[in-house]
Amino acid sequence: MPEGHRRINPSDIDASIAMLEQYLDAEELAPLLSVLRELATKPDDDAMLARLSEVFDDLGSLQGAVLTYAPTIAGVLSDDPFSD
Repeated sequence: MPEGHRRINPSDIDASIAMLEQYLDAEELAPLLSVLRELATKPDDDAMLARLSEVFDDLGSLQGAVLTYAPTIAGVLSDDPFSD
């Protein structure tokens, strides 16, 4: 994951967590929810972004459902083409 300073709004992450817990199986998403909770408390931690990317990759077919209910994650994980 490229280094960079993305603006991560903790309230957007909290809203994403709430949507995921409401509409999807929270047990199945436990690793993702854990990383999101920590990211909300440490929005500038590049290591948390890398961990989020790893956990998201491990979701397999659930990725689409996660992005449906938590589109903020797509923005957090996307590359910034203007970072350089």
